[in-house]
Amino acid sequence: MPLGASMMLPFPNQDHIALVVRGKTSRNAAPPGNGHADVILPSGAPAGFFVHPREEAGGTTATNVPGCVYGYSTYSSYRPYYVNLADAHAGSTISGVLMIRATSREQNRFEQAWQYLRSRPGNFSIVGFNCASHAAIAFSHAGLAGLEIPGVDTPDNLFHALRARHASRCRDEYGYLGFLPRESAMDEMMLTCEVGMDGTRPVTGPGPAPPRRGMGHGGRPGL
Repeated sequence: MPLGASMMLPFPNQDHIALVVRGKTSRNAAPPGNGHADVILPSGAPAGFFVHPREEAGGTTATNVPGCVYGYSTYSSYRPYYVNLADAHAGSTISGVLMIRATSREQNRFEQAWQYLRSRPGNFSIVGFNCASHAAIAFSHAGLAGLEIPGVDTPDNLFHALRARHASRCRDEYGYLGFLPRESAMDEMMLTCEVGMDGTRPVTGPGPAPPRRGMGHGGRPGL
């Protein structure tokens, strides 16, 4: 295995997409500080919504500040422990990965959503327009979720909503996550990557039910 991972995940182009929740160590454990929501595109490329690095460097990370969509190179520069297996081990960065088998149409619409969000990222806000909100937009556009995340817009609430809705075609794994590009690409949303994981642990039993109350969508953009 070129990545040196103990387990390879079903990417690239094996009819899956995924939600990644950073800091989530098991199905029933919420990540400390709500963690962070990223995704894996059908090609194996990572993507996610963050405060723009310029704003984050200045210490402004809370509400209504410029955001941006990360691709592999941005992760490598600013969050290497999210994409490089060795850095994930060194930083003890465990990720929970919820993989969903998706049809060609669902995969295409999921990719289209992230292309759109990258071109119009808008501002980042902790509630209503954060990393989980953006991931929810993409899953909704693919027809895999509602636009509203049950309860507060957190990565863990999105995880449990997706898992409950797609129990028959998903699986979840936990451990140190790494990506290895197979080739360069002009468009990072189309970058072909192998995806592997170390330190996975099997899980059984149902996850906790998501809260019933809903949050407003916070002026999310349309698709």
